[in-house]
Parts: sequence; C-alpha cells; structure tokens
Amino acid sequence: MADRRDEVVVMGGGIAGLTTVLALRSAGIPAKAYERAPALRAAASGNGLVVWHNAVLALRTIGLDKHLDGIGAELHRYRFRSRRSGGLAEWSVEDGARRHGAPAYTVSRPALHGMLSELVGDDLVLGARCKEFTEDTAGVTVRFQDGRAVRGPLLIGADGLRSTVRHQLMPYEQPPRYAGMTACQGIAQLPLDKVPAGVFVNTFGEGPWFVYYRLGDDSVYWDAVLDDRTGRRLAGSAPSLGLGVREALLREFGQWPDPVPALIEATAEDEILPVDIYDRDPVPRWSTDRVTLVGDAAQPMTFNLGQGANQAIEGAVVLAQCLSSAQGDTAAALAAYERRRIDRAVRVARRSRANGVLSRWRHPVVCLLRDAFMRVAFDRLVYRKTYQLTMDTDIGALDSGTAQQEDSHR
Repeated sequence: MADRRDEVVVMGGGIAGLTTVLALRSAGIPAKAYERAPALRAAASGNGLVVWHNAVLALRTIGLDKHLDGIGAELHRYRFRSRRSGGLAEWSVEDGARRHGAPAYTVSRPALHGMLSELVGDDLVLGARCKEFTEDTAGVTVRFQDGRAVRGPLLIGADGLRSTVRHQLMPYEQPPRYAGMTACQGIAQLPLDKVPAGVFVNTFGEGPWFVYYRLGDDSVYWDAVLDDRTGRRLAGSAPSLGLGVREALLREFGQWPDPVPALIEATAEDEILPVDIYDRDPVPRWSTDRVTLVGDAAQPMTFNLGQGANQAIEGAVVLAQCLSSAQGDTAAALAAYERRRIDRAVRVARRSRANGVLSRWRHPVVCLLRDAFMRVAFDRLVYRKTYQLTMDTDIGALDSGTAQQEDSHR
C-alpha cells in the first residue's frame, strides 16, 4: 500500500493511534503517528483501565498480548456492592478467561501507553498539532499548526473525543454530549489485606458510585464517580467551605464501606484527577475514500462498560486487517472497515450509556429495587449478556467477504 517514502499518517499518539501504527506495521504497512502533546506523559491521559478479553485477543493477532504480563495484573473477579446493604453480585472473570482463551488485565494507563510508545519508537512524532488536511485521488496532505506538512496515501484520525480530523469530516456536528457524571480518579497505596489482588470492586450509592482495583505495580486505582446533581452540589459548597477536591470527596464518601474512605485519604490532593464524561450519538459513516477514524474519534463512549480503550484496540486491528486484504484499494478497505465496526460500536456505546443511567439512579426506593434485581438476576442475566456483547467480535475475519456475510445476518 505504501513505502517508507509514503507512510500512512495516523493523527494522535494515544492508545488508539499507537495501536493503529503497530497493527499496520504487523500487516506490512508503514505508518507514523503524530501527537499534539509535546511530551509522552502529557499524551497518556488518565490513571487506570482494564484490558478485557476482546482487546487481549486483538493484541494477540499482532503479537503484542504477552507484553501485558510485564505491566498488568490479571483480573479474576468483578464484585458489585451496595454502600448500604453489602454484596449484590460477583462475576468470575477467570471463567471468562478460560471460555475465551484470554485473560483480562488491570493496568496503569501510563504504563500501557508507555509500552505501546516504546514499541512504536521513532514512528511517533510529538508536538505535532493538526491544523487541516486536504484529500485528493492520490493521497492526503496534512498541515500542522507550526507550518509543517506531511503527505500519505491515507489519513487515520485517532485524535480522541474532540478530533480535529472528525471535525473537518463533520463540520456541522454538535459538540460532544456531557453524560451527566464526573469521575475523580486517583492512585493510592494500601496493603493487600485492605484491597485484595485480582478483584474489581464496584460500590453503588444513590447517585454517586465508587470503583477500585489493584494495578500491575501493586498500587490501587480508584474512581469516585459523581452524578451531575452531586457534582454540582460539591462544586458549589466546597469553595465556600475552603475545601479541596480531596476533602470534598471525603465529605461525600467518608461514611462508605472500607476501603473507600481510606483510598481517598491515602491520595494527595494534587494526584486526584477530575474528568467530565462525554460521548456522542453514533454516526452511520466516518470515512471518505482516503480518510477514516478509529477509537474515540470514531465512536466515543462512556466508561460504564470499561470498553473505550478496548474498542480502540479492537478497531485498530480490524482496520489493519481490512487494509491488508484490500490489495491497495483504500476506498474498498475503509468501506469494509466501517461494515465490520459500525454495528458493534453502536451496540457497545448504547449499552455503556444505558449502564451509566442505571448506575446513577438516586431515589432510595428505585435504588432498593435496583439492588434487589442485582442480587436475584444480575449474575445470571446481565453477566451473560455483557460477555456476549463484549466478545461478539469478528477480529479473526480477515476478508471483506466474511464481513459481508456477517452483515447479511444482522
């Protein structure tokens, strides 16, 4: 498709962009990622994530899954609790790993980004902020804010939620939509008797909720998620009381079950990162003949299924497969990529949004009904459907004929 004088241009040096470069390299297609941040640390946003079975299998197809052993910790169980009434449900992630032939890992997001960037090496250019691009029948020219320009046979926008590439493709699109919640992320050090290894714990309240799990370096990642009403209340009262984010969170979560207060207390004020959560409505297309999108640039979703980075990894591998099998026909490759991804991306994004609504219910009676449902049926019904959704991937389908056959059954 291209040679070293004609590399695919990947705009964005986050997890989506770096995985795209590595997937293309594995397919024999040279590519280079251009990242607007001036340093790697600035490009590695966030603190922790779970690399689920589907993303591990995607990485396996390009020979990268074993690298997770060095930076991650295998996840064995997923536990749901009520802050008032204790345990609700527990899922065996180990069973899922055996069934699908791949473990799930908890990882530090900077560690995963660092691993990918090290593998990409010199094919990552920092401090390159995209200004615009022009497309013609022979390729795409990308111009940067500092006056530089690069040209390639294909442009892949992997530049996140507020993608510059997407904005030029869809100039009249509405801005990303606030999902009604803000996540305050932190990393703390607590002993194993306080936070066991290999367990993801999700505790529901009335509006807010709290998750935590150990990372590969034995630290503990936590996320205090505030629904819009709670977030506005804390934002309004904290300054008048002279409170920082940490103290405001302790006022909200200080009476929650252990180790929730201890995790907040063990984290310094300047190490807590508030992140407003956004997504977009799905779109039916995101490609032209020589420009396409991957990851959050294509289909941003909330974090309520934990699939944002996983879908980015999966999408990068599918895109590389389509380009590899298209025999130089870029337009046909991008059309096949969209066919293989659009239905899945929409279903995952919509389920993630729906889960976010359930998680932030506030009315005490409604929350009691939610908790009762989780105790009775969550293990059986939701567990099965969630795994079916996240693992319903055609990552091994290498030709467009397979994708078209799957389309005919949808």
